[in-house]
Amino acid sequence: MIKLKLLALMSVHFFNIKKIIILTLFSSFLINTIFADEKSKEPLVAADLKASFPAAVIDMQKVLSKSTAMKTLQQEIKKIEDSFKEQITKEENDLKKEQENLTAQKSVLADEQYKKKEQEFRAKVNKVQSKVQNIRRELESTMARGMQIIQSEAVKHLKQISAKEGYLVVFDASTTVITADIINISDVITEKVNKSLPKINLERKKEKKGDN
Repeated sequence: MIKLKLLALMSVHFFNIKKIIILTLFSSFLINTIFADEKSKEPLVAADLKASFPAAVIDMQKVLSKSTAMKTLQQEIKKIEDSFKEQITKEENDLKKEQENLTAQKSVLADEQYKKKEQEFRAKVNKVQSKVQNIRRELESTMARGMQIIQSEAVKHLKQISAKEGYLVVFDASTTVITADIINISDVITEKVNKSLPKINLERKKEKKGDN
């Protein structure tokens, strides 16, 4: 099975290195809000935290993993992969039989005739290997395009929520350590993405006649 490294393609950073300064300032605000009075054990109120720390956190990998569009995309990729796997397995079995026949004929064929048949066989092997590589690239490309569409949809909702809630900055959970779940809006974004983009329909590239 062709292994697709889904999570490896998900790594999208929203912020550059210059915003480390902003992170430091907002982290300071968060610490002051949470630990302003150690004696008081009152729960942290969302409105109070928002006023002191106008920022949010999003885990894009979580959004992608819980996306219904991603699940349907993975299912579609699996169907295509299984179909190609069956086709390639048949061609490999045919090549194996042809190789066995060629080996058996080596003692009865003239050297030039055998070399010619051997070259023809190698050309067939190279063709199958090339087809496998093309299939792998196609599946990876299809998955990458699908993930990009989902991420773009998530960013669209992220901008809308940020404008509405007054967030000055949104941190990527993969590069930021903030334990206050109260400012994590991943579930909210996921819910909106699932409503606006329940599935993805991606057109595959048509195979060249020479590849069949």
